[in-house]
Amino acid sequence: MVKTHVKLCSRIPLFIAGGLLILQIFSPAPAIMFTLVVLVGTLAVSFVWARQLAGGLTLQRQRRYGWAQVGDIIEERFTLHNDAWVPVLWAEVRDFSDLPGYDASRAVGLGARYSTRWTTTGTCERRGVYTLGPVRVSTGDPFGIFDVSLEHEYSESFVVYPPIAALPPLIEPHGMARGAARANVRSQDMTTNASSVRQYVPGDALNRIHWRSTARRSTLEQEEIFVKEFDLEPSGDLWIILDMDSSVHVGEDLESTEEYAVTLAASVADQMLRENHAVGLVTYNSEPILIPPQKGHQQLWELLRVLAGAYATSPVGLDELFGMFEPVMGRGMSAVVITPSTDPMWIEGASQLLRRGIHPTGLLLDGQTFDRKRADGNMRGIISALADLGVVGHVIGKDFRFEHITQRRQQRPTYKTLGTGRVVVVDSGADTEWVSVGQANEETA
Repeated sequence: MVKTHVKLCSRIPLFIAGGLLILQIFSPAPAIMFTLVVLVGTLAVSFVWARQLAGGLTLQRQRRYGWAQVGDIIEERFTLHNDAWVPVLWAEVRDFSDLPGYDASRAVGLGARYSTRWTTTGTCERRGVYTLGPVRVSTGDPFGIFDVSLEHEYSESFVVYPPIAALPPLIEPHGMARGAARANVRSQDMTTNASSVRQYVPGDALNRIHWRSTARRSTLEQEEIFVKEFDLEPSGDLWIILDMDSSVHVGEDLESTEEYAVTLAASVADQMLRENHAVGLVTYNSEPILIPPQKGHQQLWELLRVLAGAYATSPVGLDELFGMFEPVMGRGMSAVVITPSTDPMWIEGASQLLRRGIHPTGLLLDGQTFDRKRADGNMRGIISALADLGVVGHVIGKDFRFEHITQRRQQRPTYKTLGTGRVVVVDSGADTEWVSVGQANEETA
């Protein structure tokens, strides 16, 4: 929605004109008349000028990329068009976006029936869900009597995904274990572990029929059909359990356990999905969040979208988080627990996962390396307790350096084959289409 306003900056010219009119009526003089005519003419010209600008100015805003990761460049293009027959001597374009480190405000000027275009860039410094817009264009007449404002109230969300880093092999999902291990639990789905047969019941799929058993056990008097039963095999699917308890996270801004935890979660998800494992997420922000394990590139962006808005604001501790989501986690799966908590209470939750056939791995953030004054507890004790359970734990401190991986497709080089057969690199950025995020071309009184 676009709103245009024409406002008188000061009432003093009107009071002066009224005073001169009264003086001219009761004490006429050529000087008073001349001043009155000039002042009224100036007011009339200023008003017409302002109305022309109010009806002739339009603003278009376009964004090159629809998403970004931390460290990426956001680039927008603005086009201000003046369809009036008077020029815009000055115009202030003020952007009210809340993206940290990005400011698209500037001052411009343009002639009558003319357009100007400029591009603004900025670096996405922090992950999160931000708002681009609204935009307000302020201008006026040459004498500064009337103020014209064009309020472009359209705004949209812009997601800055957390960075993805290349991690060492910290996690080995249970389904990657060598050997022919099986969970000895019946599965409703077909797996590679066929354990036994049973009689056919209506509703069984035809591809589950075991023809050899059917032929061997059938007799001339009675024909029976047998179908295969399967054991639930270790799937290699992974649950990411992300602790966002506000009482255990320390540090500030990018150098905090909160940011390290989110980066670890995003990086582990990317690593496991690339290895064709299904990955799910369990966390608690302002409310419980559960994303069931799925495979594929689309699952990565679903996880990153949730992680972009994940902050350490949860009132729920890790031990409560285990109890909340443990019933929905399937047997034979793996889990990675990302937490800076040194509270031994959550170790019992890890043992409960083991009893359910879920094999956890701990990625433990050492809070004392982030803020020695606020951090408490002993991380060595947590590592020892996990070792007693046979659970692998890795301690990650502030000195751990992430090697970020750039995910944006638009930044990758593209190739073009010439008529001669030669292959050349084409700058993909120049061919990227701009995404329009609204156009200010309406007027309301």
